[in-house]
Amino acid sequence: MSKRVKISWIATLALVVVISGWVYFSLFGNPTQMKDAEEKVRAYLIQQKGYTPEEIIDTTGNYSFTSSEAPYGASVTFADQPNDKYHYILFKDGHIQQHSYSGDDPIHLESPIR
Repeated sequence: MSKRVKISWIATLALVVVISGWVYFSLFGNPTQMKDAEEKVRAYLIQQKGYTPEEIIDTTGNYSFTSSEAPYGASVTFADQPNDKYHYILFKDGHIQQHSYSGDDPIHLESPIR
């Protein structure tokens, strides 16, 4: 194989890897930013809303490729409602807002601010 063919193969492989990464992050989000969103939502609930760490049993980061203003957020499960999820979104300006709720009896609903 000539040197030119090897370089072409390497360039093509690099291009495929870059495009694959771009498609993956576009569809599923950046795992580091999802983890960051989890931490920010948890800190928001503890510091600004007055919850204790024991009251929050799960925080799971999520990503929405349809939202350019608030692509990352987190789903939160509280100890007194272990089967329900509260969904929070993290706006690019740093503002956090409760977005939706999935369950039967909402206890921790916040009034919309924006």
